[in-house]
Amino acid sequence: MVTAGVLGGLLLVAAFAWLSALGTRTEPLTARAQPVPPRQPVLSARRTPDVLSFVTRASRLEAGLSPVRAALPKGSCLRVDWLGSTVAAVGSSAQLVPGSTMKVVVGAVALEVLGADSTLTTKVFVTRNADGTVADLYLVGGGDPLLVVKEYVAAEKYSTLHPTSLESLADSVIAAGVSGVSGRIVGVDNILDAERFGADWPSSFHGVEAGPLGALMVNDGAVTGQAVKPDDPALAAATEFANLLALRGVPTAGGTAHDVLPSGATEVASVTSAPMTSIVQEMLVNSDNNTAEILLKLVGLKTSGIGSTQAGIAALDKQLAEWEVSGVLTRDGSGLSSKNRITCDALNGLLSRFEEQLPPLLALAGRTGTLREIFDDTEVDGRLVGKTGTLSGVKALAGYLPLEGEEPVRFSLVMNRTGIDNRSAYRPVWNKLAQGLDRASGTPRGPDLAP
Repeated sequence: MVTAGVLGGLLLVAAFAWLSALGTRTEPLTARAQPVPPRQPVLSARRTPDVLSFVTRASRLEAGLSPVRAALPKGSCLRVDWLGSTVAAVGSSAQLVPGSTMKVVVGAVALEVLGADSTLTTKVFVTRNADGTVADLYLVGGGDPLLVVKEYVAAEKYSTLHPTSLESLADSVIAAGVSGVSGRIVGVDNILDAERFGADWPSSFHGVEAGPLGALMVNDGAVTGQAVKPDDPALAAATEFANLLALRGVPTAGGTAHDVLPSGATEVASVTSAPMTSIVQEMLVNSDNNTAEILLKLVGLKTSGIGSTQAGIAALDKQLAEWEVSGVLTRDGSGLSSKNRITCDALNGLLSRFEEQLPPLLALAGRTGTLREIFDDTEVDGRLVGKTGTLSGVKALAGYLPLEGEEPVRFSLVMNRTGIDNRSAYRPVWNKLAQGLDRASGTPRGPDLAP
């Protein structure tokens, strides 16, 4: 009995010391992330098993992350949160270039502002000749970035997860009785601005990494059989649609054009996208740059009536301020701009706020999207979910390690250093992170430590 009492006392002292050290070592959490004050004193006899459970598990995770902290290059931030506390924080308030982890911010704001269940609709209108035949046919964009043909999906590096079928729309047009077009097939894209590329992007990114952008995009702006993307995505979409109709026996006499929808045109068909959650998943899993840029413009359109990047940034900044998330400087939606900035604190704040929605929308280690070939055959294969970020001199990873019967571990790691985007430079750090996160466990629980 004496021995047990002494051991219990030592454990309580150790717990108190560890909690005190944790509080002084880590940076303050945001207001939302602060744990609820305990109803019992931390060292109350009634709370002892839960406190010891927390200390045991959090200490194990903290120790596992020590090699990660030691391996971080200058110009890095790291933050790991679990069990209502920050277990590791290194430079977590430093504003760094995020690469594509910027899409976590855009995804969170899009879900909030546009609505998780909202959809995007592409419509077809016609004007008619005096005899009732179709004069001009108008393909009207609604901002759907996932409008594609099957042939394009088959050729993608990361196949579109939730495509909106242009073939289906063509079939609907024919079902509506359109058997020929005596005039033109016209692409209409006037709900968003005409800025085709990000202002800060190098020209080498144009049409390769993203763009040209528009409210009417098919196949990310490409036309089947053409090696180079046309400069005008609405005209390219009209060309692709004309080709599909021709294959279905519907001739077009007047060619294709980019124009506005005239008054008096009649709607004959439409196709609707997957819900916004699926569009955000597409953006996050496959790191879809075009989708990110279009979503940012749509956020601007929803909040101000202006479908531009700058309007989207203003709306994003306002939403982050309402959430009390600071440390984010936004220049685009995709993260292609090297002028974007973010902190690991901000990333973890969003991961915390969207803890229920985001995990199934992220890439799965060793299985899907940009993590398909990363962490395979490791401790976190098939478990860790995250969003990668890559630019020259930038490598980032943010996400969750889900745990059965327990809240997930949330983590953010951003590294800015020349050459860090080389596999030989970042993979060792990422592997140490995976090994450290794997130390998190749902046991021992409080009841397991009770007398």
